[in-house]
Amino acid sequence: MEPPAGFVERLTALCAVDSPTGDAAGLARSAALLSEWARADGLEAEVRETADGPLVVISTQGPAAERVLLIGHHDTVYPVGTAALRPVERRGELLLGPGVADMRGGLLVGLGALGRLARDPDPTHGRVELWIVPDEEGRLTEPSCLADWRDATRAICLECGRADGAIVTTRMAVTWLTLTAAGRDAHAGTERAVGRSALLALAREALRIEEEIHAARPGVQATITELHAGVGRNTVPGSATATIDVRALTLADLRWAVAAIGRFAEHDGIVLQRSDDPGFPPLDHAGPFAERALAVLAEVGAPAREALAAGASDGSWASSIGVPTIDGLGPIGGGDHGPDEWIDATSVGPRIEAVHRLCRG
Repeated sequence: MEPPAGFVERLTALCAVDSPTGDAAGLARSAALLSEWARADGLEAEVRETADGPLVVISTQGPAAERVLLIGHHDTVYPVGTAALRPVERRGELLLGPGVADMRGGLLVGLGALGRLARDPDPTHGRVELWIVPDEEGRLTEPSCLADWRDATRAICLECGRADGAIVTTRMAVTWLTLTAAGRDAHAGTERAVGRSALLALAREALRIEEEIHAARPGVQATITELHAGVGRNTVPGSATATIDVRALTLADLRWAVAAIGRFAEHDGIVLQRSDDPGFPPLDHAGPFAERALAVLAEVGAPAREALAAGASDGSWASSIGVPTIDGLGPIGGGDHGPDEWIDATSVGPRIEAVHRLCRG
C-alpha cells in the first residue's frame, strides 16, 4: 500500500530542514511548514513561542465533548548539515532519511488523521489537538505545556511503531546523571604521590555502579556512557566527569538506583558529587485504551502486538498526569538517530486510519 497522496513530498520537505534541539532558525522553519500544511488541510494551527523554541498546536473541533491529544516533537538529534547530506530516499518499501522515524513520519501521520477528521461528513469526534514540542530530544524535565494536557480524555504519542509493527503501551522510567570528581592535579612523574586522581575515583565508581546497581532489581539498567578527565599526558587528573544512563520499570526503582549511585565509597582527597536530574517517568499501561488500539489496528489490516520500550518519550509525561496514553502509533520504523533511519512506507496509510478511528472514539 502506497502512502496517501502528498505524504512523501511533505516528508521530504520536512526532513530537508535541519532542526536540532536548540536551533532557533531550524525549528522556526519546521514549525512554519507544519502550520502551513495544517491550514491548507482545513485545520486550526497556532505557533507558540517558548523559551525552548516554537511549539505548534494543530487542532480540529467536532461535536463530541471529549478531548484527545496527539503528541510529538519537531526537534531532531542531527547536527546542521545532515539534511543536505542525506535527503530522503526510497528503497523499495522503505523511506530513509534523518528524522523520518524520530519523528517526522509520526507528525505527518497525526496531520493526516486530523485532516480526515476535519473532512468527515458525519463527525463523531470532540476536540482533537496535535501538540508538537520543540525540545523533546534534549530535555530532562516535563514539557512546558504539560499543564495544558491535564483535562484530556486520552492521548496518542506518535513516535514510530517498533520494527515488527508493535505499538508501545509501556515505557521505562529514565534519567541521565552526571558525576563529578574533584581531586588535585600534579606532575605525573615528579609529584605523582601529591596528586589525587579524580579519574581513578570515577573509574572505581563506574565499576561499582555496573557491578552493584545494574540489574540489581528486575529491569534496572545503569550504564556508564561518558567518562572525561585529564589536562595533559603528564598530569595526574585532578578533575573528572562521568555520565550515567539509568532506566527502570518503575519510578520507585529509578529513585532507588539514583540514590544508590550517590552512595560513594571513600576516595582519599577526592570530593564526589551526583546531579539530581529527574528524567522521564514511566509510561503506565492504559488498559482498555491499549486494547482498543490493538483492535483498531486489526480492523485496518495492520494487526500489532504490545511492547515495552526502554526509550523515553513525552507520552510518559501525559501518562504521569493520569491521561490514558498509548505510544508508537507513528509509521513502523527504526534506526533512530543513526545513518540508516527508516520507516515502512506501506505502514503509513493504516497508521493514519488507525489514529483517525481512535480519535473518533
